Amino acid sequence: MARFSTSKAEALGKGLLSPEGSVTDADLAALLLNYKRGVASRYIAATSQEIEDLTPSGELHVSKKVDGQIWYAVLDADEAFLASPKGKVISGAHPVVDELRKHARGLAGPVVIPGELYAVGDNDRIRCGDIANAMGGGNKAQVARMRFTAFDFIAEPQADAEKAGEAEEDPFSYSPRLEALQGLFGKGELVSCATTEVVSGASSVRELYEQWVASGNEEGLVVRSAKQRPIKIKPDIHVDAVVIGYTIRREDPEQCSSMLLGLMRPDGKIQELGSCGNLGGAARRKEFLTMLSKLSVDSGYRRASSSGALYQFIKPSIVVEIKATDIQPDNSSGDPIRRMVLQYDKTTGWKRFRKMPVASMLHPVFVRVREDKSVNETDVRMSQLDQHIYVRDSAAHVEEVTFEKSSIIRREVYTKASKGKTMVRKLVMWKSNKEEVDAAYAPYVVHFTDYSSGRKDPLKREVRLAGTEVKAIAIGDAMIAKNIKKGWALVES
Repeated sequence: MARFSTSKAEALGKGLLSPEGSVTDADLAALLLNYKRGVASRYIAATSQEIEDLTPSGELHVSKKVDGQIWYAVLDADEAFLASPKGKVISGAHPVVDELRKHARGLAGPVVIPGELYAVGDNDRIRCGDIANAMGGGNKAQVARMRFTAFDFIAEPQADAEKAGEAEEDPFSYSPRLEALQGLFGKGELVSCATTEVVSGASSVRELYEQWVASGNEEGLVVRSAKQRPIKIKPDIHVDAVVIGYTIRREDPEQCSSMLLGLMRPDGKIQELGSCGNLGGAARRKEFLTMLSKLSVDSGYRRASSSGALYQFIKPSIVVEIKATDIQPDNSSGDPIRRMVLQYDKTTGWKRFRKMPVASMLHPVFVRVREDKSVNETDVRMSQLDQHIYVRDSAAHVEEVTFEKSSIIRREVYTKASKGKTMVRKLVMWKSNKEEVDAAYAPYVVHFTDYSSGRKDPLKREVRLAGTEVKAIAIGDAMIAKNIKKGWALVES
């Protein structure tokens, strides 16, 4: 049975690039997606300052971290192709696939190997954006620049069953997997296994960090041991961003709880970047609230924090420096992280445009207010992210989205009199007509309201989302069956 489809493939040099969802083998597709969600997401993110604190004792495998995209080499006998977590496939007469096919000869069973797909360039330092550029251009794509470096095994060949069992007994043991990778790709040219040194002690890790990363040649290190989860060590990432909103601490309304941050896109609009709640002690939080509250403005866009508090938007005039342990453009499912693009007007306040791909900062910490910088296309530019990750459409001009009005498909109001008071229950179901423009909108929404003036909490609401009208109707029927009993009268529909 074919593991993937090329029915929608486009040219990638002389090879083929099939879009997301092209892996037709359901088990394989689940394996690829779940690896990124489960294994890769369990890495401990750390900075160079934490090497001595986090490095365990005993044997360590320290590998260079390549700044590319996670892909998988799928090998079985004479079959070979590359697949992404979301099911893109590179196949056919592609240089990397051709070499993988040579390595696959004689394998007794399927092998699925996670690795980094990257592109070499004029500079020694490999950048994530290089691979995206190399893959563009269809039949003129720069495929000769593409490389694949393997760092793990998901499934081993049947001939390596003993080593596979060894790895299953100790999920953190890396030696058997490294030996298998070196056996397959040890003499590869376009395909290789991650450069790895076997050392012990934090001082050795520090030495490799200085040699590989501090020199500017590599993105970071991955430290593996049999005692804990792998550690991903990278330099601190520093970003200068504009503060566009704030929330107040519930436990102390005189303190700022978190700041909402943004970056300026090339077209002058503000791209929402994310929030930072690690602002320091109580005194600093009070200073922030005093400063930010004086800049409050109107906003046609509402944004809630992770705790549910709404951000109060402010005039974009304060620039802060934020540091993070890592920055990621995709979520655990491999989907690009998207946040709102906004524009500030002195008269009307903030206006929303549409969500665009951006990135998520891991463990952001406030460093300082940048009084030497202002809100302009240089000081808080979106392209600050380019040196760390590849963000899709980061330079694109963003147009305002025109949403179609929602359409009511069902509305029922019921009343019931009790002790001289009238209780009201209402079901409203509508089609959003917006899901094609913005995936944040569900196709159908079912809303149930329960009002009784005699209760301590007189107004209760329940909101359910549905992907199809059939499901929405079923949800609405269940709400009516549960809440409309004897004594309730339909007064409006």
